[in-house]
Amino acid sequence: MREKTAKRFFALAAGIALLLGLAVGIVGWIFIGRFEDGVLQVAAEQQDAYVQLVLDQINLKENRDDEDIISGILSSLDASANKYWTFSRDEAMLFVKDVLETSKYRGFTTATYYVSDSARAFLDGLQRNRVTHSIIQIQEKTYVASGVIFLYNESEYRLCLLTNREVVLDNNDFLQGKVNVGISFLIAVFIMVVGTMWFSRRMGIYYQRLQEKEATITELTQNVSNLNKKLMVRTTYDTKRTLFQESMIRDFLRRIQAKGIQPVTLAVVKCARERSFLDQSQILLDRGVLRFQLEGNAELLDGADVAGKLLLVFVRCDHDNAMFSLNFLMSIQTQILAVEQWSGSGDLLEFSEGLLSRTKGM
Repeated sequence: MREKTAKRFFALAAGIALLLGLAVGIVGWIFIGRFEDGVLQVAAEQQDAYVQLVLDQINLKENRDDEDIISGILSSLDASANKYWTFSRDEAMLFVKDVLETSKYRGFTTATYYVSDSARAFLDGLQRNRVTHSIIQIQEKTYVASGVIFLYNESEYRLCLLTNREVVLDNNDFLQGKVNVGISFLIAVFIMVVGTMWFSRRMGIYYQRLQEKEATITELTQNVSNLNKKLMVRTTYDTKRTLFQESMIRDFLRRIQAKGIQPVTLAVVKCARERSFLDQSQILLDRGVLRFQLEGNAELLDGADVAGKLLLVFVRCDHDNAMFSLNFLMSIQTQILAVEQWSGSGDLLEFSEGLLSRTKGM
């Protein structure tokens, strides 16, 4: 389940990264487009200045006819297959100069040449004695067009200069700059997409490991809790660490006899230092020895090491083994008052009561 969640997280992050990359790519494309528009605007303004210069040359001399203007000024202007001039009077085309210096449009109207909507809008929007520019379409090609209307010898003329858009944008310096910008955007998008996907993958792995650690911590916490409960129960009922009260003797002996456990050895000891004896007995006696306090001492509960009398019940232990164990405890000022073995004959309770009554007052 955690692995499936991590995969979903990675897929979501990868999708977001791709969308961001696409968005950045679109923004980059728009940026390059606006960059091109800016370059075209600069080229158009330079072209306007060139047209204004030609217009000033035409106006320097009066009383020229159309042929004088065409042959004396326009024919000498720079032109090519992608850059040429148009010259018209009223609606009649007088001159179109390209690299072939053809006059095939001579005698036609301007509507014959400027046939597209953008070209007609440009031509209709020309201003008198003020050069303007626009981007137009002619014969499925895009041009930067600059033009002006002027009066000469009481006739209205239109002078226009058209430059192919691709010529401006395919300039080596600009083209190199555009390629560099495009490559930079592609590298940036690639790094962003790959970096985001890598980061999301790492985050998915980290999230999965974090979930596994949390599950492990939860499991360990539960195990520790269960162990604490077991340890508490075990400690509570651990005969090596428990000193039972005299009132519980009958209940324990009744259970031992009911289970048919034998042999059972009972020992009554008197300790000058009961606390020390109990501490040592936890080490030297095993869990098969039950400890009961006789003639209870309240001071013992407060941690005082005072004299006391104890009943030790050795379960499944005969007399000799019980004495062997007790001999190790004799160094703690301990006196053995009685040690007797019950082998299953008779009642264990009566056997113990008789032992306790014989040692009472000793």
